[in-house]
This record gives sequence, structure tokens and C-alpha cells, in this order.
Amino acid sequence: MRDFDPVVALATERLSLAGKEPTRLFHGRGHCYEGYQDITVDWFAPYLLVSAYGDDDAGPGQLAARLAAAVPGQSGVCLQVRDGRQTRAQIVSGQVPDRHVVRERGLNYLVRMTRNQNVGLFLDMAPVRGWLREQAEGKRVLNLFAFTCAFSVAAIAGGANLVVNNDMARRALEWGRENHRLNDHDPKRVRMLSHDLFKSWRKIRQFGPYDLVIIDPPTNQRGSFTADRHYAQILRRLPEFAAPGAHVLACLNSPFLNQDFLSEQMSRWCPACRPVASMLPSSDFPDRYPDRGLKMSLFRYSP
Repeated sequence: MRDFDPVVALATERLSLAGKEPTRLFHGRGHCYEGYQDITVDWFAPYLLVSAYGDDDAGPGQLAARLAAAVPGQSGVCLQVRDGRQTRAQIVSGQVPDRHVVRERGLNYLVRMTRNQNVGLFLDMAPVRGWLREQAEGKRVLNLFAFTCAFSVAAIAGGANLVVNNDMARRALEWGRENHRLNDHDPKRVRMLSHDLFKSWRKIRQFGPYDLVIIDPPTNQRGSFTADRHYAQILRRLPEFAAPGAHVLACLNSPFLNQDFLSEQMSRWCPACRPVASMLPSSDFPDRYPDRGLKMSLFRYSP
């Protein structure tokens, strides 16, 4: 039986600093805590989400029960056990609603902890949402692989003139619409394109050119996207819809491709995009092997 005292202690300490902001309280996936690589703990006030990667329900279940007893101020604990593409969720303590609205830096987002492996808000991307909000004033933004449109919410809050969200999943974009409604955003400033990006670029070009382009694809989505095959197809088309001087944020979350992949691909397929900086995920996500985790590179298109 594993000793979960270190996890409970760190999660409790971090919660005292988090307040009501969505926060990762424990990030074992970064291999910084030996023996706990399969565990994460997230805070979506006033609820805790414990995620376990593998087929072990018993140990993570004990941890969830320990957290329910030890963490003050929580109203419920949900446990997700992720075994490959299968996810089993159970409420260990209290009441955890299927639909819950959290507030990050003054903006509202819908999360769903009891059904979806991806709850709707990627906490490691919080610094990017903050950066985007600061950069968006008066700009046209393209958000590729938009999922629930959290970047779009941040951009509109920052004064973007228009955000175009593209994702094949209609349900995700409907979720995105709800996120905008939760923030009383003008729907005329937001476009939702639910089509296969690689089969039609016409609509993407129709609303451009864009001053800011975000490329945040899934790690590996069978039948629709693999980074080593499909990333190039996006980068080589950037001159078709990026405005001169546009910022391009390229993201990659693959343990098999390192940071150099993004710069090398950009240099090969769109050399007019010159590197500006590497952006870091939230400090709540320490990683012993950064090249295996989330990589983000910022470029400027200068034809």
C-alpha cells in the first residue's frame, strides 16, 4: 500500500495559496515525485478532482478519501481513473455536479469532472490565456483545434475584434459558445467552424488575415491528427491567412517530440515565421523532463 501522506500534505499546502482559482495542487505526471507519477490532483473550487493513470482503482480511491477528510473547504471529491482511452469516474465524497462553472482571473468557464477525461479547461495553459488576453486588443485571432474555446474567451475579454474557432467536434464548439455566454460576450465577434481543417481551408482564409494564430492540436488523435505528419500541413499554409507581423503560437504536447520539433518544422515549412520566445506552462506543472511535456513556441510572421 502506498503512503499518500506527501500528496495530501502538498495538496493541502497549495490549496491554502490557491483561493478559488482553478489550480493543480499535485502534479505527479511530471516525474518530480517518485512513486506518484500516475497521480494528479486539481482544484475546481469548491471541488477536488483526483486523476489516476492506469488500472489501479484502490490506491487512488484511498487517496481521494484521505483528501476528502484532510482538505478544508471542499464540498466534494471526484476520482477519475484513466486506463488508456477509457475513463471511469466516481464521486468519492460529497456532491460533485456534472456541470460546474469555475472562475479564472475573472473569467467564467464550464467544467465537467464526472464524465469527460478532459474536463474542459487545461490548467497548464493558464499563463497563455493571460498572455493572450493582454495581446488581443483590436486583433483578429485564429484559434485552431479550439476545443471548448478557452483561448477565445480570453481573447474576447482582452478586446479582440474577432476570434475564429476551428474544431471538428461540434459538441466542443457548443461548449465554447456556452463559455462565451457565461461571460456575456458579443456572439458577433466569435465564429465557430466545425469542419476538418485539412479538407477545406477556404473558410479559414475567408475571415482572415489574422493578427494572432494559435495552433494547439491534440497530442495524438487517431484518424485526424498526428504531429509528425500533420503539423507541416498547417505551417506551410500560414502565409495564406496570417497578416504581416502576426504572432503565431505553436503548441505541442507529445512525449516523443522535443522542443526543437516546432522550430525545425517552422523553419522548413514557413521560414518567414521567425522565433520570438518559448513560453512556459503553469508553474503548477513541474516536469523533470520538460521535452516530454507541453512545449510552446512563439513566432512572428515577417514576409
